Order: sequence, then structure tokens, then C-alpha cells
Amino acid sequence: MKKFVKKMSTMLLSTVLTAGLLTGCGGAPSTSDTAAVSTNAAPSYAQQEKAEYGAGIAQDNYTMDEAAAAEEVDYGESSAKEDNTTQNMDSMTLLEEKLVYHCNLALETLDYAGTMKSIKEAIAQYGGVIQSENETDSSYEWYYADYRKTQGTMRNYIEIRVPSKNYDSFVSALDGVGKITSKSSSIDNISQQYYDTTTQIDALKIQEKNLLEMMEQCDTIEDMLTVQERLTTVQYELNRLQTSKRYMDVDVAYSYVNISIEEVMEFRVEEEPVKKNTFADRLVNTIKSTGSGFLMFLEIVLFLFIRLFPYLVIIGIILFFALRKTIKRNKEEKKYRKAQQDISRNALRNEAQNADNTQNNQNNQ
Repeated sequence: MKKFVKKMSTMLLSTVLTAGLLTGCGGAPSTSDTAAVSTNAAPSYAQQEKAEYGAGIAQDNYTMDEAAAAEEVDYGESSAKEDNTTQNMDSMTLLEEKLVYHCNLALETLDYAGTMKSIKEAIAQYGGVIQSENETDSSYEWYYADYRKTQGTMRNYIEIRVPSKNYDSFVSALDGVGKITSKSSSIDNISQQYYDTTTQIDALKIQEKNLLEMMEQCDTIEDMLTVQERLTTVQYELNRLQTSKRYMDVDVAYSYVNISIEEVMEFRVEEEPVKKNTFADRLVNTIKSTGSGFLMFLEIVLFLFIRLFPYLVIIGIILFFALRKTIKRNKEEKKYRKAQQDISRNALRNEAQNADNTQNNQNNQ
């Protein structure tokens, strides 16, 4: 700015001097005119310095005002950016949670068919899908015409995928389908793994794009083969990560609910807690538990004997005939040995008599 003021002052001085010369050519100037021209044409150093100082102050003031305004604008933009960043971070915090829900239920039911119907209706109502089902019947006599069911035999294990938005409602709907004997639930937070995979996918896409551009610029076959090999590796890893991400998306969208159903003839009665713990109470409880356990053992043995009785009769008959045959064989062998011993004894007796007769004959001669 100071240079500009000096330049303007020089141009003004040149203009004034030129005008003065032209005026001098037209007539002789007076002393006062000459003084005026000198005063207007050649300002003093003090005046020039004062003008330059004022211009410098004005420039400095403008610069400071402009800097202050710019600083206010920058501060406002920074504040706005910080607010937007905070809002984005809050939004990211809500989006970062990638949760996978798991629930395992064990049910007892008196009406197996009704329970299965209720479960499948709840699955259809809440948009679930049966991923696998394993149903078994432990009875081996159901195909007899006179079969009568005396115990629960049906069992089933179902793996269900239900939309995560309906997870709580679906689990609550299972409370009335049977008696829940056990229930466990867990939540897997896969946010870190999910977003790491997303970042890797983005980086690999950039690599793939760059390699495709490099492929178009290759001049030799060797360079093309090198880029192609790297591109194949990048695409394979990209496909693998995209598949893994799709599986994680499915796991987040559909929760796991595993149900184990067991048919029973009666619900198990929960044992009442022992309120006292004195010696007499412990003794009475021990006697009761021992007696009930012994009666249960006798009941099991009795029913086992009844179930095995036909087989025991058949086995007994087989053993009887086998033992009878063995005894008969032993008697025949004993009789045969006795006959052989009698024959041997008679032969020895005859030989002894013959020897005695021979000796007597010799003595008589």
C-alpha cells in the first residue's frame, strides 16, 4: 500500500510540473504563483510521510478488521463443523451396534401335538423360519394294534431364525406353549468385526480400481501378468470379505432361537426348600430321601423284571435243556467209565485166576 501511495504521489508531482512548464511558456509567472506552484508541485517530506503513515494505518486497520472478520467466519465454520461432527458421531454410535441374539429354550409338554402347532403358528406370525428340525419317538411298540401309551416318548429339537425386530415378541409368545424348564439367552456384539470388514472391503475396492486402470496402461505382457496376478488376489479376498459381511448382515437381521421339546405324562414337581437345618431335620430328610430312593429302585427293578420276564423265560428254557443235556451226557460218560473199569477189573481177575490155575497144575505135576 505504501508503494502505491508513493507511486501516486510521483505521478501527481509530474503532472503538476508539466502544467507549470506549460503555463510558464504562456507568460512570466509572478512570485506568488511560482511559490504556489512550488508548494502544490513539491509537497514537503513531512506531508508525504504523514500521508504514507495515514495510508498505512488505514491499510493496517483494514487488514486487522478483515483478519478479525475472517477469524470470526473461520470460528463459525469450525463450530458448525464440530457440531456436524458431533451429530455424525452420535449417528455412528447408533449405527455401530451390530448385535446377534441367541436364545435356548427347553420345554416340557403334556400335549405334544398342540405345543408343536402353537410354536409353528408363532413362527408364522412373527416371520420366522425353521432352519432345522429333529423329531424322534423313543417308543418301539407304537405299531402294535393294542399299544397303549404309558409315558412321554416324543422329542423334538428346532432351530429357528426369527427377524431381530420380532425377537422379544416371539420369545414372549413361547411362554404359554409348555412348561419352560430352562432358558438361556446371549447377545454377540460383532460391531468391531463388521466395521473392520467394511473398511477392508472399501480398501480392496480402491485397489481393484487402481489395478484395472494399471491393466489398461500396461505395455508389456510381463507387466500385464504381474498386475493380473495381483488383481486376482485382491478380487478373491474382496469376494471372501463380502461373503463374510453378507453372513453377518443375515445374523444381525435374523436372531437364533433353539427350542427343545420333551413330551411328559406329568410335570415334575419342584422340591420344597428345607427351611430348617437341625440334626433332627437332616436325619428325617435323609431317611425320607433314602426310603423314596429305595422304593424308586424297587419300582425300576420290578418294571424291568416285568419287561424282561418273557426273555428270561426263554433263556431259562434254553438253559434248562442245555443243562439237562449236559447232565445226561455226564451220566452216560460216567456209566461208560464204570463199564470200562468193570471190564478191566474182570480181565485182571481172569488173568489172576489163570495164573493160579497154571501154578496149581505145575505143582500137581
